[in-house]
Amino acid sequence: MPQTTIFVRPPGVPESAPAAVETRELSRLFGGGVALGGLSIRIEPGAAVMVEGSNGAGKTTLLRILATALRPSFGTVLLDGIDAVATPERVRPRIGLLGHATALYDDLTASENLRFAATMSGIPSPDVEPRIGTALARVEMASTANHRVGGFSAGMRRRVALARLLLGHPRLVLLDEPLTALDASAVDLLDGLLAEWAGQGTTVVIASHLADRLGAPIHGCLQLENGRLARVSGPGIAEVVPGREQLAAALPSASW
Repeated sequence: MPQTTIFVRPPGVPESAPAAVETRELSRLFGGGVALGGLSIRIEPGAAVMVEGSNGAGKTTLLRILATALRPSFGTVLLDGIDAVATPERVRPRIGLLGHATALYDDLTASENLRFAATMSGIPSPDVEPRIGTALARVEMASTANHRVGGFSAGMRRRVALARLLLGHPRLVLLDEPLTALDASAVDLLDGLLAEWAGQGTTVVIASHLADRLGAPIHGCLQLENGRLARVSGPGIAEVVPGREQLAAALPSASW
């Protein structure tokens, strides 16, 4: 069956600009099962796209592949027109991933965690301290910069992990269940970041089952079931390639 391709194009994106994310027949097999099966999507620069689905639907697998942390079994991944499977080192500097786990070091302070991340990311030395200060201030954690992360609440740890993501000024932001452990003020903070990223032309892909808590505009939503695309919706859906009539019938108008 021909695959469905979803085009999400915010206003002002030149027709000649390569897609921020494009997958073709993207598949990942685990053992005898299919974690992701034949997913073909196209997301334009500056779009915010939600990926929904129950546990095991393929959300995290998709984000890990886009982050080049996991190789697909089959298919193609192009990020800004670059083959991310063949040359992952070319696209990694432009990607920011906030996974379900914060992956912070408990014995280090918030600043030390970010300093280590900046060093590992190759951020130039003169830029490290200013970026750390700006990132912690942006997530409202400047006052605890020199406190050890081991004493932080789950919500505070998520904020520090979000600050770490901001260090690299990513062009593609991947958020896996970013609302976990966030209180109302932190959700407002995330909404503000989403608005900033949209204004900067940064593309955001969010995997979440708590999408209704977000107040920021989402341009499109992809519903995954058993690793396959089951439904698409949202005001930014511009086209569905023929072959999945049941999806086309469910699409709203493509006006912004």
